[in-house]
Formats: sequence, C-alpha cells, structure tokens
Amino acid sequence: MSAKPDAYQRPDLTLSIEDRIAALVKALTDDPDYCGPDTVAHRAGKITLVKASPGRTEWTMNITPEHCNKGKNMHGGMACIVLDNLTSTALLTLAKPGFLDAGHVSRTITMSYLRPVPLGSTVRVVCEAVQAGRNTANLRGEIQIDGKTCITCIHDKAVFQKGFVHPKQQGQGKAKL
Repeated sequence: MSAKPDAYQRPDLTLSIEDRIAALVKALTDDPDYCGPDTVAHRAGKITLVKASPGRTEWTMNITPEHCNKGKNMHGGMACIVLDNLTSTALLTLAKPGFLDAGHVSRTITMSYLRPVPLGSTVRVVCEAVQAGRNTANLRGEIQIDGKTCITCIHDKAVFQKGFVHPKQQGQGKAKL
C-alpha cells in the first residue's frame, strides 16, 4: 500500500474537475491492493467520462458479460454498483477546501428498474447532485439507452468533516481525514 492517500481517500482539489475524476477512476481501477466490484464494473465496461460540470457528470459504458445476469441483461446489483460509484462523482465536481473534501458514505440508494439493459448495449450514465450540504447530500442517477431511461436511482450520502475518525479506527494507526 502506498503511504500517500489516493484520490479515493482524499481528492486533490488543485486539479481540474475532469482530472479529479480521472484520478478517482485510476484509484479504483489501478490499485494492485484492491479489486472490488466497482473495479470490475469500471474495467469491464470501459466506463468513460463524457462531460463534467459543477454538480453533474455524464459517462458512457459498454454492457459486458461481467455486468449481466444469466438472462443477458444488466444485473440489478451491478447497476446499483455503477450508479453508487458514478453518482458520487457529481459530488467530487463540487468539492472545495472545507466543503466535500473529507469523504462521504452512502446512507441509502433507491433503485428503479424501468427497462432491461441488454448485453452489448452502450449506455449513457447521467449523474447529478440535487443537494449537497455540510452533513448530507442527495444525488440522482440514470442509465439510458438512446435517450430512453432504463434505470434510475436516488442516492443519499452522509458527508464527513475533516478530523473525523470512525470509533473502530481510533488507535489503529489509521490517518484522520
């Protein structure tokens, strides 16, 4: 493990919005010590940032067998992983020193599956911050095919303040945020 926190733990706010997001994706996909479900989703789908502006990100991705259920449609759990990760990038576009710079964690994510997303599809994922405050944030995400909404989510997050250390991490040599 590197001694320096990566972009997942602490974003470099001196970077442009696009570069912050690229650093986050790199932290998820290129860390030799981590290969979680979000890593699989990013690597398999060739998830690509199309546009980023304050409070909003848009992505494209390919739906591969790693994303699908036995019926050859995007698995609901994988859709949730993708939207969990990508809606969080909308917050990263708003971060500045003292605001959204110390991490956040999902509280709830509510998914609605409106249409199947078939294997081989190229989808657009649209993410936006509906509200972002000192303690909580509310995000919205959509997975679309040809402009038609297939899957939506509402994602609520708890926002950390600098200096927060989870009680289970106190005294374990974990760095404060």
